Amino acid sequence: MGTKDKTTRRLEEYNDVFADIINVLVFNGERRVREDDLIDIDTKTEIVADDKGFRSQERDVSKFWVSQKIRLALFGLENQAAPDFQMPLRLYSYNGASYKAQIIPNKPRGKAKEAQDETAPTDELLPIPKQPFYPVLTLVLYFGIKPWDTARSLYEAVNVPDEFKPFIPDMPLNLIEVAWLADEVIDKFESDFKVVAWFFKQYRILGNAYLDMQDPKLLKRIEHVLETMRMVSAYTGDPDYEAFGLQQSHNKEITMIAALKEYKNDLRKEGRKEGRKEGRKEGRKEERKDITNAFANLLAQGRNDDVMRAIQDPEYLNVIMAEFGYDDEDTDDIEKPDA
Repeated sequence: MGTKDKTTRRLEEYNDVFADIINVLVFNGERRVREDDLIDIDTKTEIVADDKGFRSQERDVSKFWVSQKIRLALFGLENQAAPDFQMPLRLYSYNGASYKAQIIPNKPRGKAKEAQDETAPTDELLPIPKQPFYPVLTLVLYFGIKPWDTARSLYEAVNVPDEFKPFIPDMPLNLIEVAWLADEVIDKFESDFKVVAWFFKQYRILGNAYLDMQDPKLLKRIEHVLETMRMVSAYTGDPDYEAFGLQQSHNKEITMIAALKEYKNDLRKEGRKEGRKEGRKEGRKEERKDITNAFANLLAQGRNDDVMRAIQDPEYLNVIMAEFGYDDEDTDDIEKPDA
C-alpha cells in the first residue's frame, strides 16, 4: 500500500469521517449511519491464485454497519491517487471475497428449516443462519486532479463477447471523483472530509494558486489535524503540511486556511532566507574577484610590499581598493586571504 493510500486510510478509519462519507455519497446527506453503528473488520481476505495457491488481498477501509447487533451491510472504501485500469477486477474480487465470507461452512444443503416439511430428514435441513446475509457496497474514492480516463466497469476492462453478456452481468464502479464533486454535495459533509473534498476541488481548479484560497468552507475547524494534514501532504507532495500537522495536532481550533497561511509564510521566510544567502554568496564572489584584480595591479607595478601590507591590515586593504576604484563597502565582510 502506497503512502497516499495509507494517509487517506488513517483519516477514513475514524468513524465520524467514515459515516459522513457513506451518509453523503450513499444516502444523499441523510444521517442514516451513526458512528456507534460502525464496527471495524479485518481488511485482509484470502483468495485463490491460479498459479500460487492462496494469497491475501487487502481493502483500504471496511466496516460493518450494524443495528441491534445485526449486520445490515458491509461498507468498503477504496482510495485511488491515479486511474487504474484493473480497478473493476480488483473490486469484483474484493466484493466476492466479502460474500464468500458469509457462507456458513460444513452445513447440510437444503431449504431453510421453516420452509420444509416437518417430516423431512433432519440431516437435509439447512439451519437458519444466526443473522441474514448482508449486502456489500464499495465506493472508489479517486483523489487525482486529472479525470479518471480508464475502465469504469467490468465490461470496459474485460473483452466480453456480446453472446456472453446475458450470462455475465456488468459491474460498474461506484467511482467518486472527489476533486469534481458538486459544491452542493461537498456542503453536505460534516466531518473533516468536507475540508478535504473542497481542498482537492480548489487544488484542481487553481493549481499553484491554491495557497491563496480564502473560501469560507476552509474555515471549518479540523477535528483530526494530523491525519488531515498528512493526507494533504501526501497528495500535494509538500512535506511541510505534515510537519504543521505534527506541531498543531492538539490544537482544536485549526482550519485549512490557517494551515495554508502558515505554510505560505514559511515559504516566504525560506525564500527570503535563501535570497539573502545567495546574495551574500554572489557578493563575496565579486569581492574576491575585485581584490584579486587589485593585487594583480599592485604586483604589475612592483608594489609587493603593499600587497603584503593589505593582506595583514584590513584598513589598508580598503585604501588600496579605493585607489583602484572599488567601493570600500565591498570589503566589509570579505574573508581575508591568509598571509
